[in-house]
Amino acid sequence: MMQHSADSIHQHVQSLLSEYQCPYQFHEVRAAFMGAIASPYVVDPLFELNALWDGEFPELPSQEKLDEVTKTFLEDFWGVLAAHGKEDAEHPFSLTPLEKACSLNELKAHAQLRGEELDAFLTGFFQDQENLELDEDIGDSLDILEELVQMYTDIVNMEERDALSAQELSELADNLLKMTDMAELEMNNLIVSCA
Repeated sequence: MMQHSADSIHQHVQSLLSEYQCPYQFHEVRAAFMGAIASPYVVDPLFELNALWDGEFPELPSQEKLDEVTKTFLEDFWGVLAAHGKEDAEHPFSLTPLEKACSLNELKAHAQLRGEELDAFLTGFFQDQENLELDEDIGDSLDILEELVQMYTDIVNMEERDALSAQELSELADNLLKMTDMAELEMNNLIVSCA
């Protein structure tokens, strides 16, 4: 599938999320769907779609609109994401691109977004399963992702009064970029291992 068609599908999904006032943002929805696709458990895509509105699917004005939403999310969008799980996948799954943060506020905003992405991915992956019996390398990847979520939370919760020097801010911003690389590596390990 060509990249521009994936981009147009992403734009269409974003416009539908906005039109029907989904409580989740695009980066969370994309990560949650990717987690569900990578999940070793039985996944019902229609359940995943309903979960975007916390089980209260919006009332759509017509059957035509319902068909548009289900096709866009469960065929087009799901298909673009599922392609990342193929062994010969041209592009591994990547998180939302972010530039290096230049201020503490920007750093915290980036950490918030990353934490939301990883949290959504893990929610989709676990499918409400409690007792997980997974291969050791899969368990290791999940542990790393959960540790990263905690690290992002710690950054978000940094006190404004903990003034950082320009160098400390720059180093923390660099670390945030490295954490993204780590997260993508572990996510793609899960995506390929469990596909």
